[in-house]
Amino acid sequence: MRAPAMTKSPATSGPGAGDARLAVFDHRRGWQLGLLGAALTLMFCVIFIGGAVVMIGKKGLISFSVDFYVFWAAAKLALAGMPLDVFSVDRIIETAGISNPDWMPWAYPPGYLLLISPLGALPFVPAWAVFTLVSLVAVVWATRPFAGGRLQVLAAAALAPAMLPCLLVGQTTLLWIAGLLAALVAMRDGRPVLAGVFIGLLTLKPQLGLLIPVALLACGAWRTIMSATLTAGMVAAIPTLIYGTPYWGRMLAMMSEHGEAVRGAIGRLDLMISPYSGMAGLGVPEEAALMLQWAIAAIAACAVFVVWRRPAASFDLRAAVLLTAIPLASPYLWHYESAFLAPAALFMLRAGAITTNPAGIVLGLAMWLGLGVPAIAFVLTGEQYAFRLIYVPVALAAFAACLRHALLHPRAGVRPATP
Repeated sequence: MRAPAMTKSPATSGPGAGDARLAVFDHRRGWQLGLLGAALTLMFCVIFIGGAVVMIGKKGLISFSVDFYVFWAAAKLALAGMPLDVFSVDRIIETAGISNPDWMPWAYPPGYLLLISPLGALPFVPAWAVFTLVSLVAVVWATRPFAGGRLQVLAAAALAPAMLPCLLVGQTTLLWIAGLLAALVAMRDGRPVLAGVFIGLLTLKPQLGLLIPVALLACGAWRTIMSATLTAGMVAAIPTLIYGTPYWGRMLAMMSEHGEAVRGAIGRLDLMISPYSGMAGLGVPEEAALMLQWAIAAIAACAVFVVWRRPAASFDLRAAVLLTAIPLASPYLWHYESAFLAPAALFMLRAGAITTNPAGIVLGLAMWLGLGVPAIAFVLTGEQYAFRLIYVPVALAAFAACLRHALLHPRAGVRPATP
């Protein structure tokens, strides 16, 4: 079976139609939204990291208690020839010099450890700065092909306030999103093997990629599937030769231990934002909440399959459905992964699923802001907020808007007949 065409077209299915819908930003308020929002994101990122640098200097610390310290400590241990020690939470804490830490284990494949190991040769602050800069450059680069040549759109999507929770803790989500966007642009432009390479690299953080095979199987993207499989195999095999096969057993054991710890505290984890955690936080019994989560994941998978299977669906709509479905399908979803809302909003606008009516404007702004405002409030006050109470309704509304658009416009992506 041949995959439905994803090539450029002057019709409503091609990039030109999506680019045209971005014209809503071609006015003063559009420029203000894009550039001022980006400036706000970068400003608070610099303020937070700068404050951490000052605190490190004043207290004589070697690192700071954000998620990135786990990556940095793991990189140092790997460079020191002790890769299996990364699975000891005590060794991570000792290496990073953290006091009174939260439970933050290392549970990543060996490929990711190999990728970040050079950062272990740097002190914490330069390593954090390099990681943050690379993340920003990657997401801007990967978003650019979908910005319609508009600087204000690129700034609004790639540097939205929704990116702040990820930037402030030094997490991997922006790099993962950049990899997915790079794969999407390769698929759109008829480069299936390159798309598979990017998708294979996403297995460095595999829990977010469960719905990508569903999309690829639905549209019959066999060359992409083969390329992704080979890339994923290489990404797993090469570092295994370096760190040894025991790495995988230790990783699986840590994942099991961490999973049990999360399940035992799911109703109290305000920084976890999955529907599973949201329902548990509202008092739903944990087992029932998890069953409802899997039901939502099944609905999300069905939606991705149906939309990606339909030849009439525009590429932008396919991407929007995938980007809104991925976070909803994961029971293990933290506040920094709310960054998915910003690129999802861009594709929804390109597909026509977000319009300039009041409801569309409210939804678009809510997705653009994401959890940026509570993240800023946390920086200013030190108080944690129930992030999931904000995220889950917005994420469900975005997914519903995509499905509504797909149902109301079933042939929106069909090309006009060629004479």
